[in-house]
Amino acid sequence: MDHAPINPFDEEERAGRRQVIIVMLGLGVMCLVGILAVMVFIIKPDPQALIGQYFPSPTTTPPPLPTRTPTLTPTPTRTPSPTLDLTATAHVVQASETAVAYQTLVENAATSWKVILSDTFDSNRNNWLVEESDDEYALINYEVVDGTYRWDITAHQAFIGWVRGDKELLTDFYLSVDARQVDGAETADYGVIFREDDNSNFYYFGINDQGSYVLYMYYEEWVTMIDWTDTDLIKPGEANRITVLGEGSNFTFFINDRYLIDITDETIPSGNTALAVELSDENDQAVFEFDNFELRTPD
Repeated sequence: MDHAPINPFDEEERAGRRQVIIVMLGLGVMCLVGILAVMVFIIKPDPQALIGQYFPSPTTTPPPLPTRTPTLTPTPTRTPSPTLDLTATAHVVQASETAVAYQTLVENAATSWKVILSDTFDSNRNNWLVEESDDEYALINYEVVDGTYRWDITAHQAFIGWVRGDKELLTDFYLSVDARQVDGAETADYGVIFREDDNSNFYYFGINDQGSYVLYMYYEEWVTMIDWTDTDLIKPGEANRITVLGEGSNFTFFINDRYLIDITDETIPSGNTALAVELSDENDQAVFEFDNFELRTPD
């Protein structure tokens, strides 16, 4: 079989062209990296800005709504007087004393601890996130209006979303805010996030207008620390004051300035605080308002 003759000078020329192409590609990559670095430097976010975050909801099964059924009032019957239960009475007295002790503790923090951030939302002087955001989780319009921080939300999937109140990683803190659901899905809830660390682990304490509260922890996976529990401290349809006092591994929760419950957990030692909401289903809509935000530390 015949072969065309090979010219060694052609081979050298082709090799030279390949080297030129390789050099040009290398220079192009270096230029692109340089341009990206300049863009990041120019448009990098303000470290003081408060950033919105989103997270898949820990559950797509919202707490059941109370069943509305008619009640019948039977004719009262006479029953013998109950025997006094001294043990039960002792427990009630002890619980009352515990509540009083925690009330004193939180009142001390609310008056003597150092204010880190306080806002009545008469303006946006603290540079809260104000924008319309639309992503895989939700369409949300954040605005400071009429003396409140209002979130108008349409969910694209079940999610928890939050906006940080402060960028400091805190261990001991007093966090309090007035929050209410203005309109929307009955299965929605709202509250606060605390101890959000650099690895996106955090605690979420939320309440809903069905008169229930919940406590979740995210630590690489969702953990339900307190499942949905009823309380008469919540005022449905009104602004409810949510307060969390964190001291080391101890957390105490208050609703409308009344002691609710306390827990001990040392999983997440420090982190950020944030305002937060949860919507449980795709296409759920809701409007929330936050007011009178206050964050304090011991020093």
